[in-house]
Amino acid sequence: MNLFRTRLPAAVPLDPLAARTAPLPRVLWIELTSRCPFDCVFCSRKLLRGAGKHMDFALYERLIAELDAPDIIRLNYSGESAHYPKLVEACTLAAVTGAQVELVSALAALPERRVDALAHSGLSRLTVSLHTLDAARFRNIYRFSEVDAMRRRIERVMELAPSAPRPLEIDFAFVAMRRNLGDLDAVAAYADSLGIARLAVHPVIRRDPIEETFVEELEGDRLRPEFLADLRGAIARVAASHPSLRIESSTPETAGTAALGAEPHYFPGELPPRARIHGCDQDPWETVHILADGAVVSCEERDRMVIGHLTTQTLREIWNGDAYRIFRAEYAAGRDARCRRCPYKRAHLPSAPATRFRADGTGADALHDGWFEDGDATLRWSREQAQLELAGSGNGLLRLRGLIPPGAGAPNELAIEINGAPFELIRHGAAQMRQFEIKRRIVAPGALRITFRTAQTFSPRARDQGNDPRRLGFALIEAAFEADR
Repeated sequence: MNLFRTRLPAAVPLDPLAARTAPLPRVLWIELTSRCPFDCVFCSRKLLRGAGKHMDFALYERLIAELDAPDIIRLNYSGESAHYPKLVEACTLAAVTGAQVELVSALAALPERRVDALAHSGLSRLTVSLHTLDAARFRNIYRFSEVDAMRRRIERVMELAPSAPRPLEIDFAFVAMRRNLGDLDAVAAYADSLGIARLAVHPVIRRDPIEETFVEELEGDRLRPEFLADLRGAIARVAASHPSLRIESSTPETAGTAALGAEPHYFPGELPPRARIHGCDQDPWETVHILADGAVVSCEERDRMVIGHLTTQTLREIWNGDAYRIFRAEYAAGRDARCRRCPYKRAHLPSAPATRFRADGTGADALHDGWFEDGDATLRWSREQAQLELAGSGNGLLRLRGLIPPGAGAPNELAIEINGAPFELIRHGAAQMRQFEIKRRIVAPGALRITFRTAQTFSPRARDQGNDPRRLGFALIEAAFEADR
């Protein structure tokens, strides 16, 4: 047996919430306009924003210039972005950052003469809000335009997508209500006929006192069990009828609620005592919402709680300011009232500091900033730089397992530091993924803050090796400290 042990320096004390927070937001929802010609029955925009306003384009330009390697820029929120006079210019400017540029639109408000320019503006994804193909129900739900106008624009964008300057994905979003649930199959069949691969189903919500009460669908701010059961059944039937179409439900409520444990998972119910929030679909570690007037808010659930304002502060000042830090602490501890009830949260019960992380979610609290949330339970992908922290004290074995992607034009490298000291450098010059495993006996000082840096990022789409557009670092399978007995 090799008795040599690497003695590691002690870790510098670190605020765990700050360690999870990105240096700047990586996912941005930018409300180009809070104006909208539609008057959809489920929308609270008119109640909250009145006539609405367009974002000043100079403010938008300054915001985009502040960003540092964002992942996703979504150019919509409460208004109809197709109504924004400089929508095409906004998309093109966002694309320059290298981010995926996404837009959700009812599309029928876009003048037909502008459809071609939008398709070639640098968009990465266009999600069309399509809730029915029935002409009468279309007028009843949208209360503006006609279904034929919607179809013409959809079909023109589909025709133009292959010649777009960036890969352009078109998909549908369907807001499910009792009145249109029977239309889901027709919308899915239409998507299938166009070669669309994804249909997202969003059960209706009612956060504000709008005219429609949706008594058949909702009980307070929760889905009625009867409607939820019917929705699950409709999604299952349509998915079986259209196997080539990926049908996704936007709410974890359709999957039910599993008991909480140490590993975080979606928990749509009220957060129980002692439970903590690990993250959510719009978590404050990476995500921000910016309204048309420059107000910065954390998410859709808290969009009337302004954290800062871009007319008087920079995005960096707001993101790293006291108000955001206080909210992140309240959020993680499960003390924020709206977050406690939010159906989109991922929750867990607090446990002892992790000595092991696995890609299946075991020890997820060990992860700091730099990791992509979604995975396949066998690999957890990092960004160019990522960090995790394991508990480790005394003599033991440190094991690290993962995959390194190939470099482009030069060998790739993965540099590993522990508590600020160099630990390992893995050089990878082959053309395929390389699996690695490090086993080293160490003397651990109580905490192992492990930093990973890759020399290059790997985008499967850019390398023609898949449709994933993310800029990936390396894939972690497992990190563990096993103390000697």
